[in-house]
Amino acid sequence: MSFQRSLAYRVEYFTAILNAFLYIFIFVSVWQALIPEEGLANGITRESMTAYAVLSTLIKASFGRSDRLLSQKVKTGEIATDLMKPYYFPIMLLSDTIGSTLFQLFSRVVPLLIFCIFLFQIQLPVDVWLLLKFLPIYFLSFSVFFLLSFLIDTLSFYFVEIFPFYFFYFSLVTLASGAVIPLDFFPVNLAKLLTYTPFPYLFYFPTMLLLEKPGLPDYSSLLLQYFIWITVAIAASSLLYRVGLKKLTIAGG
Repeated sequence: MSFQRSLAYRVEYFTAILNAFLYIFIFVSVWQALIPEEGLANGITRESMTAYAVLSTLIKASFGRSDRLLSQKVKTGEIATDLMKPYYFPIMLLSDTIGSTLFQLFSRVVPLLIFCIFLFQIQLPVDVWLLLKFLPIYFLSFSVFFLLSFLIDTLSFYFVEIFPFYFFYFSLVTLASGAVIPLDFFPVNLAKLLTYTPFPYLFYFPTMLLLEKPGLPDYSSLLLQYFIWITVAIAASSLLYRVGLKKLTIAGG
């Protein structure tokens, strides 16, 4: 369904590709201006920072989004019809988001990655074992991203408008996930504090794993942290969703 919906709007498709490229171009240009050609910034070379800007942006661009879909259905009352259908609504939402992510990966991210490799002459890992380690981390990062968005979406059962919550959430994602600035450039204590939040697990750790940067937690510890955050997010969102459904039923009589 999400594939058909994405293919139906060709102008939006090309606009999204252009938008992602401009985002990459701007950040690469900024980092190349800040870091001398043979210099280092917090132990990171210009070439590594260019690769980081490209990869973190592409990981972010690859994640499909179905946020606010639940909110829209609650507002219009369409949620009542969905609840009568023979499927669990959050699973349907997850399936739709996975479909959107697959579309983003193959139709947008892969072409952009190939283009950026030639344009910015970035060196990407060709180690098969590293790529095999990256794939589970990518899937877990997507899971955390989806669950956090769904958690915010469940607030639509309790509030008329949840835009302020999404604005605050995506502001935190922008600042604390490593999507724009790697945690290496933050003060040490702040960077350490952020590792106790789910945000660096969205883009920072997957990108640093691909670039084989030192200082990362060992692989098993990293996997454990992902599973902890996924468990917490599932528990919190499930609780809010179930209580919200009861509240919706009571309100509807």
